[in-house]
Amino acid sequence: MTEKSVVLTDASPEQIEIIVGALYLCLQHAVAHIVKAEGAASAGTFKEKLVTALESGDVDMSILDDAKTFDFVVGMVKSLATVDA
Repeated sequence: MTEKSVVLTDASPEQIEIIVGALYLCLQHAVAHIVKAEGAASAGTFKEKLVTALESGDVDMSILDDAKTFDFVVGMVKSLATVDA
């Protein structure tokens, strides 16, 4: 991926937790939209491809540098629901 995100150097741990939570909820919202628009199978395929891209470093190579960060990010994506609740 060629684009880089902006990192808030002065963000407090609480702000970072809110940001990560909000981004996760945005991703879950996108997956829910895929479920409604294209079905659970498409959402599942999206999630599988996203996990593969994360694990290979295609999304962001920096998560490969630290096992704890890698496990956290990949685990969050793997926990996304792909069925309409």
